[in-house]
Amino acid sequence: MLAVLQAFAVIGIVIVVGIVVGRRDVLGENAGMVLNRAAFHIGVPALLLLSLADSEPGHVFSLMLLVSAIAALVVYALFFAIAKVMRRPRGDTVIGSMLASQVNAGNLGIPVSAYVLGSTTEVSAIILFQTLVLVPISLGILDSEDSRDTSTGRRLLSLFTNPIIAASAVGLILAVADVPIPQALRDPLELLAALAVPTVLLAFGISLSARSRGDGHIHRGELMLAILFKTLLMPAVAYALARCLGVDHHQLMIITVLAALPSAQNINTYAALYRRGETLARDATLISTIASIPVIVAVVALTG
Repeated sequence: MLAVLQAFAVIGIVIVVGIVVGRRDVLGENAGMVLNRAAFHIGVPALLLLSLADSEPGHVFSLMLLVSAIAALVVYALFFAIAKVMRRPRGDTVIGSMLASQVNAGNLGIPVSAYVLGSTTEVSAIILFQTLVLVPISLGILDSEDSRDTSTGRRLLSLFTNPIIAASAVGLILAVADVPIPQALRDPLELLAALAVPTVLLAFGISLSARSRGDGHIHRGELMLAILFKTLLMPAVAYALARCLGVDHHQLMIITVLAALPSAQNINTYAALYRRGETLARDATLISTIASIPVIVAVVALTG
């Protein structure tokens, strides 16, 4: 249990630094946007390229990945359908669907997997699925909303030139082809990848400092739905699917713990760049992070 709390503590400290920096305007008025752009265009692509290039495809594509993927897609589609019934804007609906189904696999999932589950292979598979399936689906919808008069060809081109998707595709190709990254390229990529987690967390902290200025509007029903789906429904769906498919006890714990991780922090970056659901993303990631602590501890205690 201590490892889980340590992982959350590290994230919390960096977010608090971002809040202090934001309240004092240390980095200027547009610091949050600059940090989000740095993460979206530089840090996160470099991190995903390296992570996927170093992965073992045979270990990644497993029954546990199948269960996790089905659970995420079910929750994503269910939230999307309910939000449309609620007549929420399409951009906010996409961000909400991501918050309900996309887990914080990078800066929280990796330390939790390493210290609690004893392996990072499974969380790497989650990163792969989210990057190559959930993120392209979501960004494709967001891009189509911003370019309704654009041809299908140009929409596809904008999707594949998205830095997150392009870097992930390159990393996966390198992994499948078993082509190592030359050290001369690996060193600068590792340096750039180190930007990903701190810039996302600092930008998130800065966005929280804006609460006192009354920035943004939020639909409370949509917020509560996203939090409940992420912290309770998704681990419940993953657990039920895993039991139905007959996975062993240890795999059952891993699948449920990973599904109980809070909403991914990088959704704040997507929301900020597309200017859709920014307040929803900020509040949902914060509340789900806090709410997921007792859920993960309970899952480990009951299934571990």
